[in-house]
Amino acid sequence: MTCTRREFLRNVGLTVAAIALSRCVPSGTNDRLSRTRLRNGWLSLARLDREAQADAEEIDRVRSELVLDHRAALDDLVAGGELDAGVADQIQVAFSEAAFHVWRKKAPITCYIVYPVEAVAREDVLKQLEVLSEISVGLDPRVAKQVQVAIARDIAFFEALAAGGKGGDLLEQFEAHEIEVGREAIEASHFLVDLMVAPGGL
Repeated sequence: MTCTRREFLRNVGLTVAAIALSRCVPSGTNDRLSRTRLRNGWLSLARLDREAQADAEEIDRVRSELVLDHRAALDDLVAGGELDAGVADQIQVAFSEAAFHVWRKKAPITCYIVYPVEAVAREDVLKQLEVLSEISVGLDPRVAKQVQVAIARDIAFFEALAAGGKGGDLLEQFEAHEIEVGREAIEASHFLVDLMVAPGGL
């Protein structure tokens, strides 16, 4: 059975519309897109760190959008059964803290806002993932393991900070490797390393 070009295009249009309306996509497509969004979010933080102008309102707006988009991508992976919800929360904590670090470096200093002094882990996680994205081809598994351990420690630091950890004491514990690293922080660090070393974040 043959059809005219017009009929063919009409059928294509109807098929695309049906897919859109039913939200049906080929298996794995949403997951790949979500992983790419996550990876691009981290790379965008690195670019902001290098290129952003000292415009507090603009960089805060961009930071907020990146954080929300990162969370939405994680939620898609959780909904698709590709990621544990607790692990996703840890990944989001790491991203939010890194985004705060970028914003803090670019925002004008004001005497009305008290900023935490524990910026070490924020900067570390951002640098680690940026470097991974640059050297991902032929990455030595031992290097990947070292980065996983470092990121897991960073996330554990953020957890302790959120739980009310004191600035100086917490920083001393972090530097002495005395902060307890939980299972979800470890899994989150493995996911992030895999995300940054995979071609295109897929």
